[in-house]
Amino acid sequence: MRNAIRLDSTTILTIDNSGCIGEKDADYVQVPNEIVAYFATRVALLEQWCAGAEPSHLVLANFTGETAWADYVRGCQRQFEEIGKDLPPIVGSTESNFSALQSGLSLTMIGKRKFTPTIVNCHYFVIGQPLVGQQVMEHRQDVANLRELYTLLQADVIKALWPCGSKGISVEITAFTGQRFDCTVDMKSSAGPATAILVAVEETNIEQLYQAISAPIYRLEKIEAF
Repeated sequence: MRNAIRLDSTTILTIDNSGCIGEKDADYVQVPNEIVAYFATRVALLEQWCAGAEPSHLVLANFTGETAWADYVRGCQRQFEEIGKDLPPIVGSTESNFSALQSGLSLTMIGKRKFTPTIVNCHYFVIGQPLVGQQVMEHRQDVANLRELYTLLQADVIKALWPCGSKGISVEITAFTGQRFDCTVDMKSSAGPATAILVAVEETNIEQLYQAISAPIYRLEKIEAF
């Protein structure tokens, strides 16, 4: 279930944070606030799917300032529009007493379990390239597309998925499968806001996976123990 928290038998909580990324002069990565929220929504949403859940509510913690709130909401809205879903209700809070030099956002997503992911009798693939920071904006064609993933998840072509983060694909593979695999993609670099996704697919659905995905696809090869 990766980083999701199960609050009870059906309720799943996921979260993503962004710091020093935004429109302020001191931000390390300069991008619109809307894009920051868009990618935070992406990560929290993937964590929901990883746990077999669909989101029902969003909670925003905005440390950037009051003027950023509307942009952050638009970023969340944009991500849900891309997957063809209505934006869940959003509540939250803004730090308005003090002004920070750098941007800060935390997004918490609450969802309900709707399906049970499985990796039994599946083959494993990496979809997308590991990218971080400015690379994400410069290589958007190499970022795993959530609309495509969601369509295949709903069609039961993808049996389970697992977002990759800052620790790199190699660490995530072991956590996802409990085994060691090799791949031609960079296994150690950060995948930032889950630009690369691990998926489990049955043999009969592999061709459909390749036909539906626009980002690069890499097949994982098991490393046999000696």
